[in-house]
Amino acid sequence: MTLLAQTALATPLLDVRDLVVHLRAPGGTVRAVDGVSFRLAPGEVLGLVGESGSGKTVMARALLGLTPRHAIARASGEVLFLGRDLRALGERALRDVRGREVAMVFQDPMTALNPVMTIGAQLAEPMRHHLGLGRREARTRAIELLERVGIPSPQRRVSDYPHHLSGGMRQRVVLAIALSCGPKLLIADEPTTALDVTVQAQILDLIGDLQHEQQMAVVLISHDLEVVGGRADRIAVMYAGRIVEQAAARAVFDAPRMPYTEALLRSVPRLDQPSHTRLEAIPGRPPGLDAALVGCRFAPRCPRADDRCRSEEPALGADDAAPDHLYRCWYPV
Repeated sequence: MTLLAQTALATPLLDVRDLVVHLRAPGGTVRAVDGVSFRLAPGEVLGLVGESGSGKTVMARALLGLTPRHAIARASGEVLFLGRDLRALGERALRDVRGREVAMVFQDPMTALNPVMTIGAQLAEPMRHHLGLGRREARTRAIELLERVGIPSPQRRVSDYPHHLSGGMRQRVVLAIALSCGPKLLIADEPTTALDVTVQAQILDLIGDLQHEQQMAVVLISHDLEVVGGRADRIAVMYAGRIVEQAAARAVFDAPRMPYTEALLRSVPRLDQPSHTRLEAIPGRPPGLDAALVGCRFAPRCPRADDRCRSEEPALGADDAAPDHLYRCWYPV
């Protein structure tokens, strides 16, 4: 039985149902997340991809209640984690979930770390709060975690400040903090942003190794399909606040149904192409999310679009031949 089949049979660890997050903006309301639903089984890796501005980060933060309340114009839906709706919890109860059961790796490790606290203190804080460790025990565990994520000379680095470390090492520290309390779910939001290609691969491989060791579920967020390819069991593609395609990773790469997914794949550089081959860009720009959108949201940029696409939005559905391959298109590839 494949991993995907096994996870499909398992009880969902995370079940997101029709999540809506609209944000206040000077020009009106931004429909950042507009009816997103997906399920995640224990130990499964979901790749969430899409262009910048598609709503990935807002959705990820909303799962843990990290969106500032004053910025929210409308929020609805359910985020069921082990059957408990996180959206119904108060701030104190959510603090017990964050870090202990669900952890998050943010895009920018420099802003994710406190510049006036040592690395060791920032690693020890969640372990002292969630696990009840003493100061000495937490420091020992912090050194072990730094060693596990590949930080050289961890006994010395535990006393360093974030500005003493390179970008790649800071991201390893952020990962160590996220894993310090043994969470069941890791949300990695663009964990390789601003890192060179070699360090990117090292960070992604490290996340994969730790995921297998600890049997965590992972939501791996990226704007690059190649980043999640080979590392995710399933891929969900977001566009303009909605999931427009969702299937097993191999199915998305081998037989995408949504024209937007196909366009993303064509825009990825390929080693088998001649040198200096011009990359294929997706024409146009994503739609503004500050107004009600009519029809398929990708229609203005889609070569297959017709009047129906511009007036009627397709539902997220599947063919009888592949019921697990969901897509949102009137004229699929």
